[in-house]
Amino acid sequence: MRSLVRALTRWKATPLFTMALLCLHCGSTVEYGASGGGSTAGEGGGSTAGEGGSSAGGGGGSTGEGGASTGEGGGGGCRPPDSPAVFEIGTGVTCFERIDDGATLPVMAGPQGGYHVWLAVGCSDCGATVRLRYSVKDPATGDLFESTVPQEGVIALGPGEFPQAAGLPAILPGGAWDPGAVLAEGTHVILAAEARNDDGSTKHAAQVEVVLGATEAWGLPCSDDPETCGAPGGAPCCTG
Repeated sequence: MRSLVRALTRWKATPLFTMALLCLHCGSTVEYGASGGGSTAGEGGGSTAGEGGSSAGGGGGSTGEGGASTGEGGGGGCRPPDSPAVFEIGTGVTCFERIDDGATLPVMAGPQGGYHVWLAVGCSDCGATVRLRYSVKDPATGDLFESTVPQEGVIALGPGEFPQAAGLPAILPGGAWDPGAVLAEGTHVILAAEARNDDGSTKHAAQVEVVLGATEAWGLPCSDDPETCGAPGGAPCCTG
């Protein structure tokens, strides 16, 4: 457990959000404002939590303030895509990776029985943080899948030529508690995201249609602690 907490803390999450990641897919849904205060989310219900984070449930959830993984050095340590737009959706655990319509993304099986795909965003005019609202939608209807809700939080953007945040879990429907709702490999979904102003209005919006690939077990982020990384039950060692 110490290794897990140490590895998660490397992601620059607040202490409470670190605990939230330990319970990814647990089921509570919290929406966070720019001030960092917690309130219940409008869609799907959920429980309240204080500043810093919440768990992401199989039916939705939200990332708390500072909840994005930005990798070593944040955006400053990640290469920007070629000719980036002002606001883009991508994928990636530690750095933004551009994706085109029709790209296949692996499905991650969370430790609590839920499923997600990794989402990343970049925004060149959002400043050091972005109030982000993101979700997975059904291309056939353009609406959320049943039992899912949007996720929202104030996310830290790494500094650099293309400020970005990665490692955001976009929650998919279904799970160990509802296997009939799990989406099959090859299913098309829409990843949608909005950068929002403090008053809740939309600053930027983007979406991309992707294909769900094979399911993989969600792994721990890497660690540079030579005493613990690579040990049984610990995070893998970072390289480079």
